[in-house]
Formats: sequence, C-alpha cells, structure tokens
Amino acid sequence: MDESPIISATPEPVTKPKRVIGFCNAVIRWTLILLTLLTPLFFLPWTNEVTELNKQLLLFVGAVVAGLAWLGKMLAERRFEYRRTIVNAIILLYVAVYLVSTWLSDNSYLSLMGDFGQEQSSLLAVLSFAMLYFVAINNITTVQMLKKVMGTMVLSGFLVGLFGLLQGIGLFVLPFEFAQTAAFNTVGTAASLGIFMALIVTLCGGLLLSGHDQSSKKSKSEMVMKVFATITAVLGLFIIAALDYWPVTVALLVSSTLTIAYAFIHARSMQKLGGILLPVAALIISLMLLFFRFPVALGYPSEVVPSMKASSNIATQTLREHAFFGSGPGTWIYNYAEYHSPEINKTAFWNVRFDRASTHFFTLLPTIGLLGTLTWLMVLLFLLGSAGRKLLRADERTWHILIGVFSAWSLLLVSKFVYSSTFTLEFMFWLMMALLVVVHKHDFYSVRFERSPRAAMIVSFVFILGVVFSVSSLFVVGQRYMGEVHYTKALAADQTGGNIDEVLNELGKAASLNQNNDVYLRNLAVALLGKSNRLINEPLGLTQDEGESDEDFNGRQRVEAENRLRAASQLTADAVNIAKRATEINPSNVANWSVLGSVYRGLIGTTDGAANWSLESYKTAIEREPNNPTLHTSVGELYMVQANTAAAGLQTEDEEAKAEAQKEVDELLVKAVDSFNKALELKPDHGPAHFSLALALDQQGKLDEAITKMENVVRLNPRDVGVGFQLALLYYRNDQKEEAIRLLESVIQLSPNYANARWYLSAMYDEAGESDLAIAQLEKVLELNPSSELVQQKLAELKGETPAFDDDDLPPPIEGEVVDEGQPAIGQ
Repeated sequence: MDESPIISATPEPVTKPKRVIGFCNAVIRWTLILLTLLTPLFFLPWTNEVTELNKQLLLFVGAVVAGLAWLGKMLAERRFEYRRTIVNAIILLYVAVYLVSTWLSDNSYLSLMGDFGQEQSSLLAVLSFAMLYFVAINNITTVQMLKKVMGTMVLSGFLVGLFGLLQGIGLFVLPFEFAQTAAFNTVGTAASLGIFMALIVTLCGGLLLSGHDQSSKKSKSEMVMKVFATITAVLGLFIIAALDYWPVTVALLVSSTLTIAYAFIHARSMQKLGGILLPVAALIISLMLLFFRFPVALGYPSEVVPSMKASSNIATQTLREHAFFGSGPGTWIYNYAEYHSPEINKTAFWNVRFDRASTHFFTLLPTIGLLGTLTWLMVLLFLLGSAGRKLLRADERTWHILIGVFSAWSLLLVSKFVYSSTFTLEFMFWLMMALLVVVHKHDFYSVRFERSPRAAMIVSFVFILGVVFSVSSLFVVGQRYMGEVHYTKALAADQTGGNIDEVLNELGKAASLNQNNDVYLRNLAVALLGKSNRLINEPLGLTQDEGESDEDFNGRQRVEAENRLRAASQLTADAVNIAKRATEINPSNVANWSVLGSVYRGLIGTTDGAANWSLESYKTAIEREPNNPTLHTSVGELYMVQANTAAAGLQTEDEEAKAEAQKEVDELLVKAVDSFNKALELKPDHGPAHFSLALALDQQGKLDEAITKMENVVRLNPRDVGVGFQLALLYYRNDQKEEAIRLLESVIQLSPNYANARWYLSAMYDEAGESDLAIAQLEKVLELNPSSELVQQKLAELKGETPAFDDDDLPPPIEGEVVDEGQPAIGQ
C-alpha cells in the first residue's frame, strides 16, 4: 500500500483488535466507494420522484453506516483522531445555522426532510453530506485510496454519460414509462447532466496530469486508467457540446483554464505534454461553444428557470422579512409564489411555481438567510484560498494530485453561481470538498483514550447516540418512503382511470404513514370531495324486482338516496377537515388554501356560511400569491355565487326588502367585476376571467359589453365549446339570431354530443321557421337523453302530435354531455 506522506497520518503504534478495526476500515472504504459509484446512477421506479428521493435514502443509509463504522473504529483503536483544519469548524457552524433555519422555517417538515425535488436542500441531506465529509477526510489517508475514489467517480461518470447519450439519441433501454424520453437521466435535468459531465472531464484531465510527473513509474493499470479516462472525457465533451448550455460551458471554461494555468506554473515538473492535451481541448471546445452552435443536436429538452433578475428580486424581498435565517431550506417555491413579478403572466409559464432560483446561490440566500449563506461562503473562500496557495508552492508530487481535485471542485463552485443544483451535484460538491481537504491538509490530532478518559467518554456517548438516532431516523425515513410509494400508486390509479376507492385507499395509506405531508392531505381532500359529488350525481341504478310493487320499489329508491346523501355528507365533512389540516400543517403553501377554498365552494347551497369560508380561504391564498390571476378569478366567481343567492330576495313582494336585495346584488356584482378586472390586469389574456366578467356584465344589464368580452374569450380559446355556447345565447338575447344560429352550428360540429347546444339550436330553428332542422336536432337530443320527458314532449309538439304552447322565451336547459371530437375551432 502506498503510504505517501502527502496525505497520510503517522499514527503511533498501539495494541488493536485487528479484526474489528479491519472490518470497520472495510465498511468505511466500501461505503465510500459504493456511494461514489451509485449516487449519480441510483434511481428506483416506485416513487413519484424517481431520482432525488431515492438518492437521499441511499446517502442517508450510507452516511449512517460509514459514520457508525468510523466511531466503532475509534472505540476499537481506543483512540480519537481527526484531520485538523479550520474548514471543519466552519462546516459545523454551517450545520448549526442550517438546523436553526430548519427550526424557524415556514415549513419545518419540508426543510427537515425535503420533498418533491427539494431533497438535496433538506437538513437530512445536509447532515448526511456533513457526515460523509468527516468520514472521508479522516479515513482517506493514502494515495491509493484517493485514486480509487477518483477512479470510481470516472467509472460512474462514464456510465451516467453513456446512458444520457443513449437517451439523447432516442435509444431508451429502460422499460419504465418515465424513462421513455430524452428528458430523463440519472443525474436530474439535462443541464445538471452537463455540469456533472464537465466535472468528470475536469477530473479525467487531473488524473491524466497526475501520471506525468517525472518520478512516477507507469504500470499497466495506470495505462488502462489513462485510456479509460480519455474515452470518458471524449464522451463527456460530446454531451457538453450537444447540450450547448452556457452555464455548463462557463464552468468548464473556468476549470480547464485553472488546470492549464497551474500546469504552466509547474511546467518544469512535467515529463511530457500529453497530460495537458485534455484540458487544452476542453478549453478550446468551451470557447467555441460560447460563439458557435454545435452542429449535432440531440433530443435534450431546454430548461426554463427564473431569470437572474427575478431570482435576485425574490431573494431581496424575502430577506426583508427573514434576514438572518431565511424562510427555511427548500422553501424557495413559497418565496417565488409570494414575490414573483406579474410579468411572468405574459409567458407560457404563468401558472408554474418554480421551486428553485436561476442559481444555487440565489436559492440558498433567501432560504437559509444571511447567516447561513455567510458560513457557506466562508467554507468556499477558505478552501479556495488555502488550496490555491498550496498549489502555487506545492512540491512536484503534491501538485500533480492536487490540481485535478482543485479544478474539479472549482468547476462545481462556479456552477453554484451560474446554475442551480441537484442531489447528485450536491453529493459531488461535498465529496470533492473532502478530497480537497485530504490532499492539502495533513495535520492530524490524535489522543489515546488511556491518556484522555474524557475523549473515551465523548466517543462512546456519540456512538450510542448515533445508534439510537440512526435506528429511529431509519424508521421515520422508512415510513416516509412507504408513504411516497402509496402516493405514487394513487397517482397511477387516478391517471389510468382507476376506481376512486382505490385512489382513496392509497392516499389514505400515504397520509397515515406520513402525517406531516400536506400534499397527501390536499389530494386526499380533493379525492373525497370527488367521490361525494359522484355519489350525489350518479343515477341510483336500482331496478324493480319481479313482483315488487311500485310503492316498495319507490321506498327502496328513497332509502338508497338517503343512504347516499348521508355517505356523501360524511365524505364532504372529511374532505373539509382534511383540507383544513393541510393548511394547519403548512400554511405557507398557497395550494393548500386554494384547495380548501374549492372544497368549501363545493358546499355552497348545502351548508350555511360555505361561500364566506371559501372566500376567506381564497383571500388567504391571494396573500401568499398576490399575482396569480386564477385566484382573483375564483374570488370573483364566489361573489357572483353570492349575488345569485342574494337575487332570490328579489322575488318578494315587499318593496323595501326587494330594494335591499337589489342593493346587495349590485354590490356583490361590482366586487365580482373588480376581481375579474384585477385578474385581467395581471394577465390580460386570461380566458376564465374574460368569460366570468362577461357573465357578470350581463347580470349588470351591460349586454353589449358582455358580448364583447365573450368574443374575446372565443378568440383566446377557439376550441372551448362552453364559451361558444354562452356567446350564442348572448347573441340571441341581443337579437343577433343569425349569428347565434351560426355559432351553435359551429359548436355542435366541434362537439356533436353537446345536447344542450342542439336543444337550443332546435329552438332557434323552430323560431326561424326551419321545422325540419329543428326536429332533426331534437331527435339527436333524444338519442343522447332517451329518458327525458321534456325532450319527448317538445319533439311531439314540433311534429304536430300535441298542441304547441306559445312561449317567446328559449326553453329551459337540459343535462347533456360535452365531448370534444377534435373538430376545427369554433367559427372556422
């Protein structure tokens, strides 16, 4: 074994239980190697988030195993030993600040565990990264072990790059549905794949340089490694060029420039110039990519992130309220919802809530605050300065090993300020930071337990505490993971049109296993309300038994209807309680308040006060996302519901009460119009707001303005048959009857099974004297509604089988299905 003094300690001889120590060393060594190999590759198909959550679980288990093995090794050796560097103290301070930020977080559960792509920002992940760092710096003590870890990184990079390349060219080798797209790779986004491959290219350049010192002796294994590193680097450069994403290019440009610069400084110690060819090639390619497009384009999707300006503005506004510790790790999505500019509503991403900023730095700054970001920067600046100075004055052997690690870590450092991050990139950042400390910090502090009983007590206490913490944490993490598995099953059942009871069963299991996840509760509330509505609206489906009297059959139907109503009421009550629970668990999430508002809205007409409760929920949601036009539209629609309820008071003969009712209706309609106009200020092309505003204007007696608004909606949504139907009715009432008929004809072309459109078109044909056309439409309506007595009666009137009633108004609407048959747009 190569015990080079540049990175190894010089332990004093002690009597050791060799088997226990050997076992602990093997566990530590193999855990580090396996984590290095598997973390970039690891994913499992059983969860909704197939990469990040599973990588977090893998890292946590690996960190626990390696950490306990390290403590066990110290107990077996009866010696406490660690590598001394100020970085260790700063990292511990960073973890402490992170812990406080999690405790004060807007969503402590999200900050503690991470969720739905935020696993790398969680306290659980940071604790695991920190444990991995301390295990690595204190147990990688030989050049051989260091090169094994670096070689494993290159192997992992080759496998990741090969799979990513196959995905990019459309060769999908995995059978899973989520893997049948070029957007999927095992690192994360396409851009994060590029950053990772740039890291591997830089590391390969360092490994090739480390073999070109004048004193090194070449072996067959080193030659194989050189060839493999070259192949991997070429693969990485091709992927980087095919991606052609500027943050990747800039990061590679900086790292290759650093490598070349330090190689130039130490040129005398280089045996050949072959080792510098790869960094030079990377530099040239990155420079060319800044000015020219790569001629080969693969199927990688482009990535959309908030702009630098938007990210900095959101960070600034968040820090005004959460200056020192931020809003909490992983909570950037809430900051975005509250502070994003209304200008985003002019883009196709107006209804997307981004969960991270344009860069990792701008994601950290508002979420962990000034103190957290300052300690993070202290770690980076100290390592950058310390390792950079070490490279300037390093001896011949040291700089060849240090340059690759330093340049690779610098690439990841640059990426933090030009791009966001993923779990794999965070893992590599902490691992490379540990390797950097290993290479240029060689001072160990060691104390025997015989000389320091306090050290023995501390290590023993930490070991026992670690065992207890690990077992309990694994139980909690396991429960959370199983909850995610059940949640994924619920989503799959819902997407494939599965039974609602199956969806509810899986969501119930998920919510039971993880009672702190508001997403599970929110979806469970929606599913419960959906089943309640289905119970109320579905036909009873009972058939009269042979010999059963009409009275008995009607009684059985009545009992079934009452049972359904009770069951639906209970489901609705459960939905309300669960939706309220979601807002209590996580009041910062605008989605929870929006869902609670929609649940209360479903109770309007059956529960007193439901409209006001719904309104308050939506107003709370607006406080958390003031620039969301959908929320303002929902508020306006609720005002209209209240106006319709108040309009019932207009039927009284008491003139004073009638006047009061009219005043209330007018006030509510004004509020509704104001809400719709606010939505349109935020998003001028928001179709639902235009549609609802037209209805409100119609109720205010402003028919011409209502028609103008509805015409705008048709232009915005030319395939919306419901909008076309409403506009046709407005045309009719405005005595534009020919336009109404033409529009309804267009609507039924677009949706032939739209019974209500055919029903009203029949009435208009009849009024225009086109009896045959009217009868044809009614016959089609009867096919769609064979049990409708109203349709049968009207058809008999048109055929002259029964006397017709004089009525200048359009007939009342009927129930009918709207089916989009994929026809041309309305009016085309």
